[in-house]
Order: sequence, then C-alpha cells, then structure tokens
Amino acid sequence: MINSKIYLPSGAYFDTYIMDSEINYREFRKRPAIIVAPGGAYAIHATKEGEPIALEFMKMGYQMFVLKYSVGSDREHPEKGILKAAKYPLQVVEMFETLHIIKQNAEQWKIDVNRIFMMGFSAGGHVCASCGVRWNDPSIIKELSFKPKENELKAKGIILGYPFLRPNSEEFMVQHKLESVKKVQKIMNYVLYQTNTPLLEQIYKVDLLNYISTDTVPMFIWHSIDDPVVDSRNSTKFIAKLLEFDVQVEYHLFGHGEHGKALDNRLTHIDDEIDCHLNQWVFLADYWMNRMGRK
Repeated sequence: MINSKIYLPSGAYFDTYIMDSEINYREFRKRPAIIVAPGGAYAIHATKEGEPIALEFMKMGYQMFVLKYSVGSDREHPEKGILKAAKYPLQVVEMFETLHIIKQNAEQWKIDVNRIFMMGFSAGGHVCASCGVRWNDPSIIKELSFKPKENELKAKGIILGYPFLRPNSEEFMVQHKLESVKKVQKIMNYVLYQTNTPLLEQIYKVDLLNYISTDTVPMFIWHSIDDPVVDSRNSTKFIAKLLEFDVQVEYHLFGHGEHGKALDNRLTHIDDEIDCHLNQWVFLADYWMNRMGRK
C-alpha cells in the first residue's frame, strides 16, 4: 500500500491510501477512487471522518485519499489563533487540485478516471457539495494552479453525510445552542465570511442552493432528523432543488443519528453505541457508486 502525504500549492495536503492493484497473479484491475473531506466546522479536521472512512471503503475496493483542506485553526498550536489564509472557497480549490493530481497519476495508481468520487461530512460536505455545484465556476477555476481540460473537475458523484449546505436559520440556532458549536462558531464565521456579522450578500455566497444547475454533479446524501448541529431540513431543501433541475440524486433521512456519527461501527464507536440502522449508509453509498460507475 502507498500511504503518503502529498502537499498542495496552498500548504494543505492529502493522505493516500492506495492498495496494490494486482487482484490475482499477474491480474490487475483499475479501481474507483474516493477523495474524503472530513468535517470539523472549518476549524479542525474530525478524526473519525478521515482515516477510518478510508479504511472502510478500501476494503470495498476503492483507492482512498483524505484531504486535509485549509481550516481556521491549528489543532497542534491553538495559540496561533485564527489562521487568516483559510478563506472559503480556498478549500474548494484545494479539492480540485487534489482531483487533478489523482487524475495525473491515475495510470501509476491504477485508478479508473471515470469513477472518481468525493465524500464529505458536515463542513467537509460543504467543500464537496461546493465542488459539485461550482465545478465550472470561472471564479473558482481562475484560482487553480493548472488549466483544467473540458470536464476534468466534474466528479462522477458526491456522497454527503449530515452536510452543511447553507447557514442554519436563526430559529434553529436558538433552539439548538450547543457549547461545542459556540466554541468554533467564530472560526467558522471567519473562514466563510471574515466577520461575525455577515451581510446577506455574504451569506448568499456560501448558500449552495444558489448554485444548483443542470450541470450539478449527481449526489448521494444522508442525514438524521434529530441532528442538533446542522438542520436536516436544509438537506431536504437541497434535494428538492436538485430534483427541480433533474440532477440524479439519492437521499436517506434517518429517524435518529444526531451529528458526527461517521461510520458508526467499530472503527469509530464502542459496541454499545453502534447504531446498526444508521450505519447502513455505507453499503447504500457503495451500491450507489457502483451503479453510477456503470453510467
């Protein structure tokens, strides 16, 4: 297995989890790939939404890449305060830079370039969904270190877990005041708006419903009704608008799960915490990617 760090022009990096492509003696097969964007409110990278995700989907036959995109704080050195360079949509640019490098090395890494997916959780879902709705946005493309060819930036599909897709309503924020959210809200506000009191125009720019079009990448989304951090109704609204534009989509809204569950199996939870209903999203997503890969 090739397990290495590859740095991007911005200083962000991604970890590779590339398995041997020899599936039998002298029998090789190109594999599909997934780029993972962990959540963490644009302040940190959630541990259980990184390497555990890579390991789980590797055993299903995917070459895996975990992007540590630019966030607003340094977990190892919190004394540095807010990192001023981590301004959205830099994270989207970093995802596209990662996609480009993977495609450049597809032959060496035995990757099927027609089956490269993105997978994001919470704030990482905002990064991936941004790529899905803005892959042909000139304001994003001009920030890249390379000139993309035709549809090079368009992933085959995007998987989103409890994604942040648009700012929560004031009503939702009042109802669900969590201390953990308060601690990172200032950092997230800086990354998204560079202010704690954003104007409507600034909020509009990070609301991904405003970018959906017929060119939007197909998506698989799962969420839980009782999520107290990201309003699941925003995912439902996002789905409804995707359908308006005839974008291929699959949506699973679970009755329980709260937020940040990731795999919800033994890689991320102890036995008595595991929800064997919620963690079926892994198999549903795999089936969906296989189906999309045949189109």
